[in-house]
Amino acid sequence: MKCFPANFTVGVISPAGRIEDEVFAAGTAALQSCGAKVKIFPGACNNHAEQRYLAAGDELRAADIQAAFADSSIDLILASRGGYGCARVLDMLDWEQLRQRPVMLAGFSDITALHWAMIAQKAGIPIAAPMLKYFAEGDDFTLKHFFAALRGEPLRVTLPALRGKGRVKALPLPGNLTVAASLAGTQYFPDTAGKTVILEDVGEKPYRLDRALTQLRLAGAFSKCEAVVFGRFSDCGSEDEIMSLLRDFSAKVECPVFYDCPFGHETPMLSINTAIPLEIKEKK
Repeated sequence: MKCFPANFTVGVISPAGRIEDEVFAAGTAALQSCGAKVKIFPGACNNHAEQRYLAAGDELRAADIQAAFADSSIDLILASRGGYGCARVLDMLDWEQLRQRPVMLAGFSDITALHWAMIAQKAGIPIAAPMLKYFAEGDDFTLKHFFAALRGEPLRVTLPALRGKGRVKALPLPGNLTVAASLAGTQYFPDTAGKTVILEDVGEKPYRLDRALTQLRLAGAFSKCEAVVFGRFSDCGSEDEIMSLLRDFSAKVECPVFYDCPFGHETPMLSINTAIPLEIKEKK
């Protein structure tokens, strides 16, 4: 099955955590089976064991991002996985150079730090989407929406609401909740005005989610946004605990609040192109 256009080149980087060799190989093979040419950058492979939880040193990971943006042969930059580490390199990047080429960069989870910085700095096109780690396991829904996002196709979803409004259409700002909260107060936190903020998380206790939402709320992140959408909160407590938290949050903001969006650390998963308005219809 060939899903990428002819001569489409994917540049693979690891701007955050380390990826297992076998997962890296399987993901790369999956990209190639879909018709992509694959270019692997030096810090992407798992050959920097001394860096502990990071794929490579900060300098090399930053250099890979810079080089991938500058390489005109690359049509899509794909993160191998999340983990932790993107925020460490934000102040090492030459943002003026990154603005020169509006290349797509796909990933989610810790890649939120890079994506939100890109939006704040007006560089590139962030695509919240499965990474190399997930690509080999991609189901039909996940792959369909991945390629639709790359093509810039409009995305429309129908979701239940905690604080309703019949329909919302705005540019999406998708990301990981705790990573987003860690950027608050920095130059890498984007303007949320007029956008639909979409949040997910994994492995966090409900009180930690509460703390991150409260931090963002007090920082004004939800005061001028068009809507807030909650994706999946995997391994974050019981469904009752999460819904109680989301109801409490929705009572403290004035914008529409939707939930149960198929976005987060599970498949099937939506891919979200931040340059294309997202249309949400309230589920009755």
